[in-house]
Amino acid sequence: MKFSTTNAKCASYVGKHTLFIGTHTGSFKKLEPFQDQPYRQSNLQQISVLDKTSKVTCLAFGNKEQTEILLGRANHFVKVFDCNSEDNTSSFEVGGEVVGLGRSNGCIVAGTSDGTVKIVKSESVEFSTGDNMCKLRVCQEDPNLIVTGGKGLKHIVKVWDLEQQKVTFAAKNVKKDMLDLEQPVWENDVVFLDKNTVASCSRHGYVRVYDLRGQQRRPVQGYAPPEGNDDQLSFTCLTSHDGYLYAGTTTIGARVFDIRRMKDHIHVYKGFTGTVTSIDVDSTGSYIFTSCLDRYVRAHNTQKTAMVYQCYVKSKPTQILCTDYKEQVTEEDDDDLVLVEDAKEEDVDSEYEDMFAKMQTVSDKVASKKRKLDTVQDEGAKKKAPKKKGKKVK
Repeated sequence: MKFSTTNAKCASYVGKHTLFIGTHTGSFKKLEPFQDQPYRQSNLQQISVLDKTSKVTCLAFGNKEQTEILLGRANHFVKVFDCNSEDNTSSFEVGGEVVGLGRSNGCIVAGTSDGTVKIVKSESVEFSTGDNMCKLRVCQEDPNLIVTGGKGLKHIVKVWDLEQQKVTFAAKNVKKDMLDLEQPVWENDVVFLDKNTVASCSRHGYVRVYDLRGQQRRPVQGYAPPEGNDDQLSFTCLTSHDGYLYAGTTTIGARVFDIRRMKDHIHVYKGFTGTVTSIDVDSTGSYIFTSCLDRYVRAHNTQKTAMVYQCYVKSKPTQILCTDYKEQVTEEDDDDLVLVEDAKEEDVDSEYEDMFAKMQTVSDKVASKKRKLDTVQDEGAKKKAPKKKGKKVK
């Protein structure tokens, strides 16, 4: 599909996905591209209650079934959204701009931009990771682990144990440059590839992979822009699927890397005219979904790199989540059906039934004889009917 500024959908896109989008104005929307109206947007948040501080800064699923969404805003509030009922179930304040959300053993874990990590439960627990935190994520395989990243050497990639509230892994910066100066650090996003591997992308143009099992704290794999390249490359968001890293940039769309050899990217996804603010991949790894500051939500085929869907969402999208479409099946109760049948039998009038039971039944033979007798009488009456005599006119 060629680049255009209109809503478009390619015939080769046959996936059934539901997209949840958070925007800069605070609106929360749902898109279903496979429906008969693929560009129809459902507002899941009342627009009348939004203000300038309602910007959606974080979206994350709250369970493995992906029926619950944790939504964080710049006004320090977190809301729990139920996808089945399409309504908010709870809301609370965490004391800072939300940059990361997740669930750990039934408790909600929230990270704020000032470096505070809050575990919300009957008796909430807080601890600090330092200032200028940009991202927090909870490990899906081991919910007791979280990874943080931010701006500065103090916020280089760190893995924390929530039970002990201590650092279990702290990454080490790469070697110094030719002037013996530290390389700048600004982790825009961090993700768990598995419980033993984490990855990060930076505003300074690098993508790195760290192994938590060995003694080496420097990255085991990494991508850095080639020297002498005039284009300032900056990565903004990151996601992973089946050994591949998908990263959004500020100028050149999105890129995909193979974690086994990251000296260069595999594919480039084009069609963007602004910064990619968020990126997600479907469960099969066939499509990636991106939100961009040019106010478009797009879908690309991961192998062919072709753009297969594009929708204008009116507000600048900041976060996007993708999930497989689930049909809501309503089950009927058999007991109710039995009760209805019993009620119909009770409503029958007994006197009315007795009247019909006492009536004399007419057999088929008697009825046929009566019909023959009636026909014979009619024919005899016709024969005996006198003929009218008229005068002849000359």
